[in-house]
Amino acid sequence: MKALAIVFSAAVFLSCRARSEPLLPTDAIGWNNYKEGTTKFRGKFLLTAGESTDNGTIRIKVVELLRAEFTGDAGDFAARPRVRIAFSRVSDGKTMLSEVYPENGVGATHLPSEFKIFDVGVRSINLTDGWVYFVLTGDY
Repeated sequence: MKALAIVFSAAVFLSCRARSEPLLPTDAIGWNNYKEGTTKFRGKFLLTAGESTDNGTIRIKVVELLRAEFTGDAGDFAARPRVRIAFSRVSDGKTMLSEVYPENGVGATHLPSEFKIFDVGVRSINLTDGWVYFVLTGDY
């Protein structure tokens, strides 16, 4: 029993190490249709919490940055920093989707096809400076 407590304590200690924050990316270009291989991108974005951008049709807003939770399972979604991003229609301001995406992860948007945005790929989140760097895939 004592050995189990020591192993558990060591695991908790190792999982609580200080996070190494990512560096500010230099290639965030905003709304810009481009292609890498066969994947079509709608843009690369660097936004701070509360900041938004739009292309005249759809607005994307970084609602909040979420710290990692120490769950004891490194593969757990909550064990990584996350971002809540809201998508709204510019014409009437209606929020179409508000979803949480993990750092170094990709998630589908499930937006109406008129917006031609399929996925969000979160490349990095800097919790200290309060920004997120992500890409949008889709069609154009």
